[in-house]
Amino acid sequence: MKLDTEALPGSKVKVVFTAEADDMTKVFDKTYDRIRQEGRMPGFRPGKAPNTIIKRHYSEELIREMAWSAFLEDIYLPGLQNSDLRLVFHPEIPQLDDTADFAEGQPLQIETIVTVHPQPELPAYKSLPLIKARPEVTDEEVEEQLEQLRESYADELEVDRDAVAESDLVRVSMKVLAPDGEVIEETTSEFIAARESDQPVARQLTGHVIGQVVTDETTISEDFDDERLAGQKVTIEATIESLKERKLPELDDDFAQDVDEQLESLEALRARIREQLEATKRRAAERGLRNMAVTLVMQATAIDLPQELVGNVTASQVDSHMRYLRGRGLSAADSIEAVHSEQDTVQSQVVDGLKLHYIFDAIAENEDIQITDDDVEAAIPQYAEENSLDEQMVRDAAEAHEETENQLRNFVLHNRVVQILVENAEIEEVPWEAYSLRARRHMEEYVEELRGTSRAAEALENSDTAASGQASATEPGDAAADTEAEED
Repeated sequence: MKLDTEALPGSKVKVVFTAEADDMTKVFDKTYDRIRQEGRMPGFRPGKAPNTIIKRHYSEELIREMAWSAFLEDIYLPGLQNSDLRLVFHPEIPQLDDTADFAEGQPLQIETIVTVHPQPELPAYKSLPLIKARPEVTDEEVEEQLEQLRESYADELEVDRDAVAESDLVRVSMKVLAPDGEVIEETTSEFIAARESDQPVARQLTGHVIGQVVTDETTISEDFDDERLAGQKVTIEATIESLKERKLPELDDDFAQDVDEQLESLEALRARIREQLEATKRRAAERGLRNMAVTLVMQATAIDLPQELVGNVTASQVDSHMRYLRGRGLSAADSIEAVHSEQDTVQSQVVDGLKLHYIFDAIAENEDIQITDDDVEAAIPQYAEENSLDEQMVRDAAEAHEETENQLRNFVLHNRVVQILVENAEIEEVPWEAYSLRARRHMEEYVEELRGTSRAAEALENSDTAASGQASATEPGDAAADTEAEED
């Protein structure tokens, strides 16, 4: 039995399966043995009837059908499953009616097309050019944080006036009106009156009096949760109901001790704020570095994903989302409409997820990364923290459900791979404020360069392999060994 393969687009492989004459003889012999054990032949003890007698008493069609089942079970399916082919789906079962030359003692050839797991063409992932934001904190950022902290400690005082002043805390009743004037939503909110606020209503409050209405028109984003408002241009009417004056505390040593009695001075508070901002920026810089490493590898990797696999995973995700929407009370029609509008987004996410899965697996295989039970246990606290879960709950779930344990193993694998990418990268630090723009340009510049490096390395490897083969063919010792092997 042998397999000849030919790679096809879409991670498909054409397989020419050849069973030798001896293989077919064994299949039919097994069929005759089965009939001998299960059937009775007149004049013969059980299990002793020769093949010629069996052929007389059983139809050729029945014998071929039983032999075909034995061929599939003993030769065809094991041959595919034990090959180097990494099948995504169970192979298609050929039909006896389509195989006219299936006969005892005769070689058999079957052609089929199977879908295999794709092998990504990885870039030079151990020398990634990365940039990292330098976690610098300016005096202005410290003062801004200090002012926000001061705002949170403001006293709210009752005042004997109707007009809103800058920085007042204003309570308003709000109506959201559709384009046709219908009131979609009514609510009560509080705003700090500020002409430079990010909130449109808050910008208009200063100078108005209790009972007056301020209005604003805005277009709701397309991905807003409430479908009635998504993408709509609505009018907001805010009626001023009451106000309070906000008195900010003095920025002095007493204020620092109000924040934390262990702080001896305002300068100590400033130092703490600076440390916290630096720590936050360091974490953000590390996340940005890791994300850039993964994104660079993903965008520079060529991979031919099987469309059937993409379709199956997408359908599963859509079905899961549909059940979620139905669980929240949406009707079947509304759920279908909502899912249909998100189909392209879901499929795009599935493609990215599958691509990353195969990339991480390929790098893990290259680097011989092995994940032990101790690794999984050690990762539980970090996994729980990053996903806002209770640590013991994650541990219990991992013990009870194989799916949760697999998620933890993938989490560890992901971290190990990213660690390899970052540790071997060429990292350039850039100013914090310049990072976003530099990062976008950097990605565009190096994706194609990495792809080109990968293709060049592959060509060089193929060239070296060919040269090595040619050299070995001309060496007397190797040639003699080959001749002896052929003679044996």
